[in-house]
Amino acid sequence: MSRTPFVHLDAGLAGAVEGSRLALSAEERHHLTRVLRLSPGAPIEVADGQGWWGPAELTTDGVLLTGAVQHRPPPSPRLVLAQALPKGRKLDEVLRQATELGVDELRVVISSRSVRQLEGERASRARVRWQAVVSAACEQARLARRPQVTGPLALDRLARDDELLLVAHPGAPGLPSVVESLAGVAAVVLAVGPEGGFSDAEVADAVAGGALAVGLGDSVLRAEHAGPAGLAVLSAAVGRWG
Repeated sequence: MSRTPFVHLDAGLAGAVEGSRLALSAEERHHLTRVLRLSPGAPIEVADGQGWWGPAELTTDGVLLTGAVQHRPPPSPRLVLAQALPKGRKLDEVLRQATELGVDELRVVISSRSVRQLEGERASRARVRWQAVVSAACEQARLARRPQVTGPLALDRLARDDELLLVAHPGAPGLPSVVESLAGVAAVVLAVGPEGGFSDAEVADAVAGGALAVGLGDSVLRAEHAGPAGLAVLSAAVGRWG
């Protein structure tokens, strides 16, 4: 049995009630009518990316809410994946997998081993694509809350006062060994390097600034797989998997 299409809209749903009508942008209408091939009257579920979602139906001029909207509060602690920029479009796969796993924020990092550099108009175009990848992943996973994508940032700009920064590095204590350190923090940030990982100097500087170096197992993971793998471990550790 096919499931009701779940779509993210730009319109905010906080305060919306049954019978509220929402306008659609040209892009949203194209997605619903051309990509999903829906006709007026088709049932859908809509979300605003801020945790609000509810049942609706497509109309000739927009969307009609057909029931009460619900809200999913942000989880605690927040899980953040800081991924160093890999080659090509491997970052798209990282964003997709991390979003489907329920990451709360994604930070793109520039490290000494990052081959690509993003600046100016190129960076702006990349950010638009990243947001599109994340939005599509939210719809696939039926998530009402859409993670924010920020960056590119330097590794030394990741640490914040209320966050625990974990830096993936071969030979460091395994990620499960730091579970006790997660208690009481507002957010856990897992930083994963590009192909070849972070340099020893980058990791040493991060640790000197209060970060913890962690290992992601004995096998060598691809740059696009390491972050989601670590995120899955953290999700289980903080109780998101029950």
